[in-house]
Amino acid sequence: MNIRNYVHNVDASYLTPFGLQISASYTYYRDPRNQHMNGKIYDIDHRHFATYNQRISKWLFCANQTHSFRKGWELNYGAEFQLTNNRDLQIMGNAKRNLDDLERILDFYAGFSKKISTSLSIDASFGAEHYHTASLDKWHWYPTMNAQWGVNKNNVLNLSFSSMSVFPSYWSTLNSTFYTSAYREVQGNPDIKPESVYNVNFMWQLRQRYTFTAFTRYIPDYFVQFAYQPDHRLTVIMREVNFDYCLIHGLQASARFSAGKWLSGSVTATGSYRHDKSNTSFDRTQLTAILSSTTAFRLTQQHDIRLILTPTFQTKAIQGAYDIDPMFRLNASLRWTSDNKKWSLTATGQNITNSHVTYRSCLANQDYTLRDWVEYPHVSLTATYRIGSFKEKKVKEVDTSRMGY
Repeated sequence: MNIRNYVHNVDASYLTPFGLQISASYTYYRDPRNQHMNGKIYDIDHRHFATYNQRISKWLFCANQTHSFRKGWELNYGAEFQLTNNRDLQIMGNAKRNLDDLERILDFYAGFSKKISTSLSIDASFGAEHYHTASLDKWHWYPTMNAQWGVNKNNVLNLSFSSMSVFPSYWSTLNSTFYTSAYREVQGNPDIKPESVYNVNFMWQLRQRYTFTAFTRYIPDYFVQFAYQPDHRLTVIMREVNFDYCLIHGLQASARFSAGKWLSGSVTATGSYRHDKSNTSFDRTQLTAILSSTTAFRLTQQHDIRLILTPTFQTKAIQGAYDIDPMFRLNASLRWTSDNKKWSLTATGQNITNSHVTYRSCLANQDYTLRDWVEYPHVSLTATYRIGSFKEKKVKEVDTSRMGY
């Protein structure tokens, strides 16, 4: 397969004398690729010769204004308009398909912040979003709020509510097909909808060492890529689909610890209850626990040599129709730092236990297992020398998260 992509981006912004910030950007993305694949399943030969050419033109316009008032009040409001033309050319043998979709997203928001006292502050906002494509036209409403109260020097309370949209990739919204092997193909879904995410968190921080959090996450129209085995041909179809919702309730506790100068670290324990529901396929719940920590051992007092271990353990979990097996993962690093802090040498081992995520689905006459090695075990050695007070220059990243196959 020949793969190459091109990104061109232009930004412009202007700050008016009265504080109105106006900005505009244009991004052009192109991802042409040729695919030649030969495979065999039992006695059946599979040959795919295909040409793809994804082209995305995206315009983004923003305007926002902030006003500061007496007694710690601050008001902000603004709007954002996004227009995206999503096109894909597919040629398979003698068949040629031109796919074209236009997406419009319009956002309005207004909010305020107020520092009520030295220990109590609050900020809140409300947003309205209009999402339009050929298959979907819908408004969403997104409130946010964050309140923090420093009860005293040993106790801090924080209550937050946040909400936002999460959008599928541009390619997955087209009626398209991409072959990843002779047995597996990835299909787009023109009916896929963006998901809405609503988070509620209540946090209590004790003595700046212990943190306790209760949280709830509600995601209507939650989408994820699912595998499906049709009964009329030997293949697996991967396709993004929407659930009715995903609902998660959880508790989390974390603590920092130390013992003299030779031991320090943190440990986090999380328990959650997950409920995934789809009226057409499943209605499932699962309790899951995750235990993780980072521990640093200083091996000698004369020199700064540290061994850092980062283990993570997760019990059984679910994602829609999938069961996810328990998993244990371990990363480790050995680091030496010179006395003048200019030199450092680090040996790192990632995924030492060679762990992987195993998904299984046996619902609706399916029998599918996927073992996903997110990261294979590997070892790296890094040497660093710091020159003066050098700081890496920050460069604005072009958002290509929804682009590509």
